[in-house]
Amino acid sequence: MFSLLTARPSPYQARSLLVGALALLLAAASSAPALAQDLSPDTARTLRLSVENALSEARTKSFPVRSADAQRRAATARKRQSLGVFLPQVTAREQGLFTTDPVNAFGSKLRQERFAERDLRLSALNTPDRVDLYGTQLEVQQPILNLDGIFERRAAADAARAAGFKAERTEATVEFRVKKGYYGLLLAERQVGVIDSALAAARANRDQAQALFDEGIINQADRLAAEVRVSELESQRSEAVARRDNAADQLRFLIGLDENVRIEPTDSLTRESVTGGTVSLQTVNQRRSDMRALRARADAAQEKTRARWLAFVPTLNARGTAGWYDDAPFGTGGQSWTAGVSLSWSLFEGFQQIGRAQEAEAQQRRAEIALEQRALENEVELQSARRDLRAARERIAQARTAVAQAEESLRIRTNRYGEGMARTTDLLQAEATLAERRLAYLRALYQHNVTVYRLELLTEQSRTP
Repeated sequence: MFSLLTARPSPYQARSLLVGALALLLAAASSAPALAQDLSPDTARTLRLSVENALSEARTKSFPVRSADAQRRAATARKRQSLGVFLPQVTAREQGLFTTDPVNAFGSKLRQERFAERDLRLSALNTPDRVDLYGTQLEVQQPILNLDGIFERRAAADAARAAGFKAERTEATVEFRVKKGYYGLLLAERQVGVIDSALAAARANRDQAQALFDEGIINQADRLAAEVRVSELESQRSEAVARRDNAADQLRFLIGLDENVRIEPTDSLTRESVTGGTVSLQTVNQRRSDMRALRARADAAQEKTRARWLAFVPTLNARGTAGWYDDAPFGTGGQSWTAGVSLSWSLFEGFQQIGRAQEAEAQQRRAEIALEQRALENEVELQSARRDLRAARERIAQARTAVAQAEESLRIRTNRYGEGMARTTDLLQAEATLAERRLAYLRALYQHNVTVYRLELLTEQSRTP
């Protein structure tokens, strides 16, 4: 057998030798820049995070969560503004008037309560001297009956509720994305580890192949095949390290960390368990925060429609004014008050009110359609997620079996290779197959966990499908 291995290469073996040499050169050239980049010094601070720490940071620092909270506070402020339909408006003002106009001069002196008999002379009435008038006024306007404003306030209250539910949904979505990103980083870390293990084995095989080649047991093509495998794994490792660093940066962005840190996950990539009872579609459509937000928006649109049509109803308001007048600022030489009630009725505004009411009806219908559409989407997404979870469980079992088979195959090939009963290419193929099966198992674990988190997002609780 040894004589066959050391025989003069055939033309086919010579071509294989040439191809192997070229592949070695190309792989080494392609991996050199990436390896140089991987070995470059990293000055970023390392931040060790568990998934719970990451979620805690994201709840306060994540950009979507902070933006949703700002929208919620804005909606609450608009609801507070609608209190104007019940509460009075109080205005205080100080005015100054300087005039020689006969009418204004006559009225100014009366307001100051300093009108004298001499002011009745014709010359004083026709050509009065300059009169200085300072007035301190306090005005109160009290709404009594504004039906459109009442329904506007109801719409504002519903909009505030919708914003609150939206903020809850945003937080749930961010938690899902952070979990997915965190375990994506774990997957990338484990992939680097698997490749490192395969690379160590490949380098050992390369050294063994070199020794066998020096002894004349194997030919040049087998030795170069071992070299090519090392170069391939080195290139794969550079790509895996880049994916890991990208995943870390993406997680840092999801959490909202603005400092330059290198995140190091402390948890392990294990199969996530699902607990809890089965959640029905009806429960999801009733209780999930985004569905509640959509219903609140539909309610707000309905109240807005009512408010637009009630703009045709008369409004009743009261108004009162108290004033103090003098020829010096903030003086109290004269005092008076006025009180009254006004009933106003907008009969026709060139179809503006009718158009606003019709627009509100269309917006209400749009909100109702959005609620119906989302309910149907929930049904499709829940069914899809449950099917994906069952398939992910099957893939994990299949991948675990494939890893065990690949490990046994590599053990057999290694023993046979050490005894000179197997070719180098067979050993390299077995080692590559084991690395691929291990990576496939890691991906199956990751996909299973992501599916679990997606189900949690769809139901907003941990559950068993």
